[in-house]
Amino acid sequence: MPSPYALYAMAAIGVMGIVSAVRGLVDSDYYWHVTTGRLIVESGRVPTTDPFSFTWLGQPWTAHEWLGEVLIYLGVTGLGAGLAAFLFGAVAAGGPLLVGAALRRIGLRTGPVVLGVSLALVVLLPYATIRPQVLSWLLLGGLLSGLILLRPEHGRWAWLLPPLFVLWANLHGLYVIGLGVFAVYAIFAAIGRTPMSSRRIAVLLLLAVSVLATMLTPAGPAGLLYPLRYVEPGDWGLRHIAEWQMPSVTDARNLGLGLVILALVLTRMRGTPAWLATVGVLGMLGALLAVRNGPLAAIAAVPAMTHGLASIRPARPRRPPSPSMARGRRIMEAGLAALVVVAAVVILPGVEGLSGDRVIPQRFPVAATDALGQVAPAANTLAEYEWGGYLIYRLHDAGGHVFVDGRNDMYDQQILDDYLRIRNATPGWEELADSYDVEAILLPPGAAVVNAAAEAGWCEVHRDPVAVLLLRSCPA
Repeated sequence: MPSPYALYAMAAIGVMGIVSAVRGLVDSDYYWHVTTGRLIVESGRVPTTDPFSFTWLGQPWTAHEWLGEVLIYLGVTGLGAGLAAFLFGAVAAGGPLLVGAALRRIGLRTGPVVLGVSLALVVLLPYATIRPQVLSWLLLGGLLSGLILLRPEHGRWAWLLPPLFVLWANLHGLYVIGLGVFAVYAIFAAIGRTPMSSRRIAVLLLLAVSVLATMLTPAGPAGLLYPLRYVEPGDWGLRHIAEWQMPSVTDARNLGLGLVILALVLTRMRGTPAWLATVGVLGMLGALLAVRNGPLAAIAAVPAMTHGLASIRPARPRRPPSPSMARGRRIMEAGLAALVVVAAVVILPGVEGLSGDRVIPQRFPVAATDALGQVAPAANTLAEYEWGGYLIYRLHDAGGHVFVDGRNDMYDQQILDDYLRIRNATPGWEELADSYDVEAILLPPGAAVVNAAAEAGWCEVHRDPVAVLLLRSCPA
């Protein structure tokens, strides 16, 4: 029968998949990701200029997640949104589980490994959804597990790393985190602190080749520098987007991250190889700087947590259980895993829109977008930042364009600042809206410009508890 860890992995994958599927399409970036994937599949080329906004239309855009977006589109169209969400949830679990499997291979006990992986999964759970960054979690887990198992006698397997980075660089921009992890390993190998220290020159060469491999993308060498836009001083996203902010202790979603930090502190990472301890600490520092880094940090911390937890109660020689007892325990474990699988089979068909789109009407302006599609589908629309992707998904084919959307790394900082000036009805907002040729406003009822625009003569076309739609002139 499968090992206890394999059965645990089956159950964890099932739980993460179910949660992701039941949650539905709540991620605002999903909508422009899947639309981009469709455009790439239909046109056969990766866009290099922006097709979605009217403020940056035709200007340079590095679609650094193009392959991930193609996979999202093919998954959703081929399997339906519900099953695609289940698979992405399962993939999200794969990162920590791969690291745990590697730690089992080098002899760590099942109990500490399961506990360490479970803490990481608690961190990932609130963020598991259809999004390219989930693929980065899997690849980070694969990279860490490969480096943990890497030995000189099997050094040829290390040459799989450059192809891995080629794939990663085309799937998602967080490949730079993978390069950072590999760089830490290479530094410790160079100073004699990893099993590959006798092959330090080969490791350093592999690192250089892996860096070059990340340039094999549609963006070419320029793509290697693109992720640095996220850390530019004064970046709009760092100042205004929640996932780029420091984690709040009052946010329940950060409970898992707090438990991971607590585990690292209490166990002091005893017995952890130096390079893995360094990766774990650097990951936690990144998570404390931005919520977005929490899942990556949790995966990076699994080895340090597991080694530390294993050191609390070292393994003692025990009499092996009788064959009948061992068989009975394994049957119970298999029954638990089977229960999760059965739950998935029962729950998934009941998920609304399993073969279509499960949009949360309380989160997105569904009715207001319906109204906009009827009266002015090709309008230049200033919508709530988090709704931009949804409008792209709904109205791009009809000729509609948005002011801004979730691609804050692409837009000029002035455009993003002007969006806030108009939204907040800062003095001079009307002239600013005129300069951008804003034809429609779609914002929550509490946005300052909603009342200001009504007073300025804009026509209110639709209002509900989620959104208000105003047009510069009333439809005929």
